[in-house]
Amino acid sequence: MRLHMTTDQYRTIRRYLAAPTERIAFCYTRPAGRGDPDQQVVGVELPARHLYTASGRHGAQLTDDVRPHLIQHAHRHDHGLVEAHEHAWPGPRTSFSGIDLDGLADLGPHMIWRLPGRPYIGLVFGLDSLDALVFHPSRDVTGLDEIHAGDQILRPTGLSLPAYTALSEGVSS
Repeated sequence: MRLHMTTDQYRTIRRYLAAPTERIAFCYTRPAGRGDPDQQVVGVELPARHLYTASGRHGAQLTDDVRPHLIQHAHRHDHGLVEAHEHAWPGPRTSFSGIDLDGLADLGPHMIWRLPGRPYIGLVFGLDSLDALVFHPSRDVTGLDEIHAGDQILRPTGLSLPAYTALSEGVSS
C-alpha cells in the first residue's frame, strides 16, 4: 500500500511535528481509486495546544475527546485515519519506539474495529527517514510501501514491522 498526499499536506504535517515537544498529526484518507488499496490523504487535522494533556521531548498525550472526534469524523465521511508523530533524531533508521509499539498494539486493532473496512496507518518521522505500520481491515498488519508527497517518493525503513510482529506474538502467546 502507498499513501498519497500533496506537497502542501506533507509540508504542513512536517512543520507541525517539528516542534520542541512531541506533537501528533492526523490525516483522513480515502482509497486512491476504485478497488485500489492505496490511500489518498483528503484532510489533515493538527490538534491545538489546549488539546494536549502532556507533551515533552519523548511523548505526547491528547485529551480524551480527541480520538472520539477523529473517529466520528472519519466514520461520517467514510475515511481511514493516519496518525503521525516525530522522533527528532537524525539517521536512516527511524522506527517506532517500544512505547509506541505497545500503544499501537492496542490502538491499531481498536481503530480498524471502530472504522470497519478502512485502514489505520501509524507514521513516525525522523529527521532523515520515516517508518510506518498499516492496520488493514482484514486485521493484517504490514509496512507501508511508499509515501508519495507530490512528486517526492519516500520509502519507510521497514524496521518497525519485525518489532511489532515479535511484540504481538509475545502478547498472544
